[in-house]
Amino acid sequence: MTKRQQTRESILNAAWALFAENGYEMTTTRQIARQAGVADGTVFSHFSTKLAMLREGMLSQLNRLGEEVLSQNEEGIGFEIGLSLTEKYYRYYFSHVELSRALLKEIIWDLDYYHTFNQTLFQSISHNMVSIEKMPLLLDCYFMTLITHLSRVEPDVELALKELNIKYENIMNE
Repeated sequence: MTKRQQTRESILNAAWALFAENGYEMTTTRQIARQAGVADGTVFSHFSTKLAMLREGMLSQLNRLGEEVLSQNEEGIGFEIGLSLTEKYYRYYFSHVELSRALLKEIIWDLDYYHTFNQTLFQSISHNMVSIEKMPLLLDCYFMTLITHLSRVEPDVELALKELNIKYENIMNE
């Protein structure tokens, strides 16, 4: 790993730790720089905005969770793996409600981000198991259920997963 990569990783780790400790909104880029042991400007030479750090950190966490699920389900059926990924991701989002809300609030209109995330989320689903026409419906259900439940005063991951599974059953049985 190059020095530049190490610095970037240090900044991202500092940001992630401070987001968890202080919340996304209350964390400043100056705090991130101090925590990472770099100059304020160095943060911006690696990340254009604080949101970019949140996005990359969240994507990194979701990729790690996805790899865990895929390594545990090497012989699973495509749609079942997709359901396992969905559950793992939902549990992560709901255990980090403030960060998840901040991320979703900031990227709600960013279709490129969703496209990248969609590929990560459903890369393991065999097209033999889910018709290509149903994929957009599954993804819409995934995000709308997530947003709906995270926006509640007291988000409940079990209720969200139950609702999502009912929607998925309806789509798959059509």
